[in-house]
Amino acid sequence: MSNKSDILIIGGGIMGLSSAYYLQQNGYKVRVLESGDGTDGCSYGNAGYVSPSHFIPLASPGIVAKGLRWMTSSESPFYIKPRFDMSLAKWGIQFMRNATTEHVNNSKKLLADFAVLSRELHQEFADEHKVPLDQNGIVMLCNTQKTLDHEIEIADMATELGLETRILDNQGLQELDPDVQHGALGGVFFPYDAFTDPGVFMAAMTRALKDAGVSIEYGAEVSDFVTGNGRVSKVISSKGEFEADEVVVATGSFTPPLLKKLKINLLMEAGKGYSVDWHDPVAMPDKSYILVEARVAITPLKDKIRFAGTMELGGINEKINPNRVAGFLKSIEPYFPQFAYERTQYLKPWAGLRPCSPDGLPFIGRNGKFSNLTIATGHAMLGFTLGPATGKVVAEIIEGKNTSIDISKLAIDRF
Repeated sequence: MSNKSDILIIGGGIMGLSSAYYLQQNGYKVRVLESGDGTDGCSYGNAGYVSPSHFIPLASPGIVAKGLRWMTSSESPFYIKPRFDMSLAKWGIQFMRNATTEHVNNSKKLLADFAVLSRELHQEFADEHKVPLDQNGIVMLCNTQKTLDHEIEIADMATELGLETRILDNQGLQELDPDVQHGALGGVFFPYDAFTDPGVFMAAMTRALKDAGVSIEYGAEVSDFVTGNGRVSKVISSKGEFEADEVVVATGSFTPPLLKKLKINLLMEAGKGYSVDWHDPVAMPDKSYILVEARVAITPLKDKIRFAGTMELGGINEKINPNRVAGFLKSIEPYFPQFAYERTQYLKPWAGLRPCSPDGLPFIGRNGKFSNLTIATGHAMLGFTLGPATGKVVAEIIEGKNTSIDISKLAIDRF
């Protein structure tokens, strides 16, 4: 088998596979290099949200003050592991500079339009490949009036962006989803949001690619590159050396150390998140939820509930911290009394790394150093939501077309 292809994609998560999907549809010979076995990673253990409602970037007003308060507790929703790291320091400075109302106002339409496009593409893929996509919506739950008032302000922004919203008190929540007992003060319902089992989606995407002739090399860890004349001419991996006309790097949180081999510095931090699956739960909600104060996501899947939460900036480290898991599981009961910690504390946790940029916006595009290199990463908690649209945009970049969304604010070298 020839080791030459039209497109070589490094990374077999949702960004890499989505890019492969749209490129092969346009007639390109595509090969994907994935260091793992294609069964785990952040694309598999996340909450499975397809959520246009999440148009507020991670860098937003108030998040820095909250983060400083939360750092005093090992069970808090946000934690920065102390370490001497100049890259982390630079990231933190840029994050604070971008945590402003002005940044939110400059970013919200971009993220909303990006997510709406991806919602449409998720739907197309689900219909064609028989992937269950639950369109019952997502509810932002609040337990304090201050938080609810803030979420209502976001709902007003959403309405201006063309997204439907409904404001609910506790009785309204109970009527919306009567199969579970609600303890929250109130919430905001986003009917257009959807959710699915990310593992089912990824398996279907993998089958579709293989059926279309895309080669996926598992256990192919990239160790170096050969470059010349402003191009990446060869990729060296544990599965051999590969050549291609175009190279795509979509390796999530592992992208910065990989790009350093090309002398490209990408200012990004890995944000560890956890999830647990509860099979045969005591009650099954009909909607998906975000517990706003607790920063916990709840997704009802076919035979289980998935709880996901926390943000831990601790470098490239997938080790599970039991305190972090206990913290987010304990925080669920005030919103859903039936989901008490005494019932969930023995569930097996999973951990994955979200790639976080300093401004909460993805990195998508060419790098000026190499004419045939495209990078797609930095989606933080929106990776699953934005995966298909990112893949479509990557294909458009490589084909030299105008992109479906304006990516000028997503430039690779903006920091």
